[in-house]
Amino acid sequence: MLLAAWSPYMDPAQWWPLAFLGLTFPLWLLLVIILWILALLWKSKWMVIPTLALIGSWKAIAATIAFPPLRKPVEDMAQPVIKLMSYNVHGFTPYHNQPDPQGKYSRAMLQLIADQQPDVICLQEFFTSDNPRLKKKDFKTYISDSLGYPYRYFSSDFNPSHSTSHSGVIIFSRWPICRADKIPIIQHPHAESLIYADLRIGTDTVRLFTVHLQSIYLNQNDLIRIEEMKQGNDTAWRASRPIWSKLKRAFIRRSEESKRVKQALNQSPYPVILCGDFNDTPVSFTYFTLVRGMQDGFLKCGYGLGATYYSISPTLRIDYILASKHWRFMRFMRIPVHLSDHYPIVAELQLRTPSSVKP
Repeated sequence: MLLAAWSPYMDPAQWWPLAFLGLTFPLWLLLVIILWILALLWKSKWMVIPTLALIGSWKAIAATIAFPPLRKPVEDMAQPVIKLMSYNVHGFTPYHNQPDPQGKYSRAMLQLIADQQPDVICLQEFFTSDNPRLKKKDFKTYISDSLGYPYRYFSSDFNPSHSTSHSGVIIFSRWPICRADKIPIIQHPHAESLIYADLRIGTDTVRLFTVHLQSIYLNQNDLIRIEEMKQGNDTAWRASRPIWSKLKRAFIRRSEESKRVKQALNQSPYPVILCGDFNDTPVSFTYFTLVRGMQDGFLKCGYGLGATYYSISPTLRIDYILASKHWRFMRFMRIPVHLSDHYPIVAELQLRTPSSVKP
């Protein structure tokens, strides 16, 4: 357990085997808590071992489990509250690429966004089409015009030659965007860029980043094999080498990406928000790198484990909304709907007055 808890301090570029342990931390935590309870009931002298393990793992525990806040944040009536949604929409297609000829899933995702009425929307794995014959797939125009988001910035990372299809990450805003740009963070044919938009909110300017870090690219056969492994199938375990290779590759690439994203955050002249799909759990080098000096909205206002990816394991929180100390998180919500393979997350934030910002 201690190795898993301390694995985020080891860069996967040099220590990639430890990154696998970070994925298993919630299971180790559960086991140690059970041992601690049994030792307590039996009044065993060995109770000191799980106790020390829990104390030594406290930072990993605090990053994994959100405890309900003791008091609600006090709203500053002089400052607007910004409602932000982050959602990996999986190209507006159902998970596992199930047939959806009527576009039921995409309509449901768009309706969910409309129902939440966020001020700012950050979407990953966003897809849109400029083809006049595919107007139902022109999601970029629909969200801007029909849902009322006049300002946007789109990375358009994947746009094959002579194609009308585009995909990447996108920011939609009801607040004016005074500047926006995209920052390539790794050389890879399937990588999405880090993008930012400087939003003008009243008399303040803030910088909003959104990102989709390196995916593992598990295919349908990989997911079936993982389910078989969970059921103790020896054949599946023996055939699992490609899965471990994909995980290793993704850990190393996200290590490089997270360092470049952190550099961009540090260079911002404005209060910062970072949201998106990090594809890594809270007990990871990626998360610990990005959350340093930032606040995690889920830990501030959420409770429990807060899983945002519902396949494979109920412990996978891989989507985040982080903010610099200039911000106060008022509310945080995870919406458990099975449309994409991710759950959307929503936060309400408010800029602090300069005198209330803690160094």
